Amino acid sequence: MSGPRLYSEEEVTHQAYDIFLELAPNNLSEQDVEDFNQYREELGFIEEGEPDDQWQDFVALEIEPELFVQVLVGLEFESDDVLFAKILISRDKDAPFCHILWKETEHAE
Repeated sequence: MSGPRLYSEEEVTHQAYDIFLELAPNNLSEQDVEDFNQYREELGFIEEGEPDDQWQDFVALEIEPELFVQVLVGLEFESDDVLFAKILISRDKDAPFCHILWKETEHAE
């Protein structure tokens, strides 16, 4: 029996970024969206890597590092980085999954 059919890390990183762009207006403040759109070409970053342990507090499934990628989306300023979203996305083509931790805003509960 063969293992799961997996997207490459690059493919899921692109998927995560597309999901971020689609959902950001509903999950970030207007100012954050404006800042991201204004500075993303010059200062934007997208980093992928192995999921960290924090995800176990938010998702009720076992996170196998070879099946999931963590993607960070933000802006890198000289004084400070701004992280807009931390995304957990599945590489398994037959078991799609994505969960996003959004930057907290002043008006969030």
